[in-house]
Amino acid sequence: MGLKEVLGRLQGGQARGGALRRWLLPGIAAILLLSVLFSDHSGVAEVEPGEVAVKYNNTGLGLFGEPASVVKEQGVLTFLPLFQRVEKLDVRPQIFTMEGTGGAKGKEDHNNIKRLTVRANDGSNFYFERVEIHYQVIPGMAAEVIRQNGRGDDYKWRALQVHSRELLRDEFGRHSFLEIADPSTYGAANARAKEALNTRLAPLGIEVSNILISKPKFDDRVEAAIEDRQEAEQEVQVQEEKRNKLRQQRGNRLQQVEQEKNAEFQQLNAELVARKQLAQNAFIAARREADIYFIEKEAAGVAYRDEKVTRAKANEVAYRKQAEGVVAQIRAVGEQGADVLNREIAEHVFPQLERVSASPFAQPTTPVDIRHINAGGNP
Repeated sequence: MGLKEVLGRLQGGQARGGALRRWLLPGIAAILLLSVLFSDHSGVAEVEPGEVAVKYNNTGLGLFGEPASVVKEQGVLTFLPLFQRVEKLDVRPQIFTMEGTGGAKGKEDHNNIKRLTVRANDGSNFYFERVEIHYQVIPGMAAEVIRQNGRGDDYKWRALQVHSRELLRDEFGRHSFLEIADPSTYGAANARAKEALNTRLAPLGIEVSNILISKPKFDDRVEAAIEDRQEAEQEVQVQEEKRNKLRQQRGNRLQQVEQEKNAEFQQLNAELVARKQLAQNAFIAARREADIYFIEKEAAGVAYRDEKVTRAKANEVAYRKQAEGVVAQIRAVGEQGADVLNREIAEHVFPQLERVSASPFAQPTTPVDIRHINAGGNP
């Protein structure tokens, strides 16, 4: 190749380089304009109902706003492409399910994973056919959700799936299979799991409103044993209800008997009170009659005594007079002397001596046989 030909080629290359430089900047601007117009970074985003948006400042310069700001208002949101970007999150209530093999609604559905299997503290395994966790993103913490978990639905598998499965296993795994078969036990574990989930997820911007969980399932032999145990417990409850019913009937019967006996007691008591009142009335009447009798007898006695006293006083006067007459007679007789005594003896004693007979008495000298004393006379 000659020198002339080489120089010609260099001059042609310089000409083409100048033409390229002239079209380079307009071409880049056109490409950027087309990318803005035909992409979702056109500087306009619509915040639909149930969504919040987070506007980011890509430059780090205060001229373009805060590093991240949450926009809760619905409607059109404008931003500067390349300098700012907008991420949206669904803040409507959602349901996270654990059932079957999971992913029934497609691989991209992070709200559905395989069923929850738990290992009990006695080494046995049990599972729940369906677990529903009702949750939603806290609107004011949307920027924190994206910061810690990434864009879109990444928080569902980075935070919700991991923590919910871990905490549910922990809370339900505290119990043995016999304990967890009791509805009250897994109900209490469900409440603890909800509280633990909110404690763990609240700093991540997620709030759990409710957890619906099905009855735990076990192996066939365990299920049969649990059913037998539940039937036995139900029978115990039936018998306990019967005992309670009998206790209630016994209490009702006792109450009825007490009421009847109390009524009888009240009736008898009323009768006794009436009889007592009658007796008191009779006593008062008898006492009144006795008082009247006493007064009458006392008055009669007083009258009789007064009469006798009066009569005695009269007799005393009469007898005194009579005694005085006798005394006078005695004095008169005494004044007559011994002749009076002789005259009395002659008048009263001598006539009686004529009727007296006597013979001398002598002691027998020989023993007397008393068998012949009255032999001839009357016994």
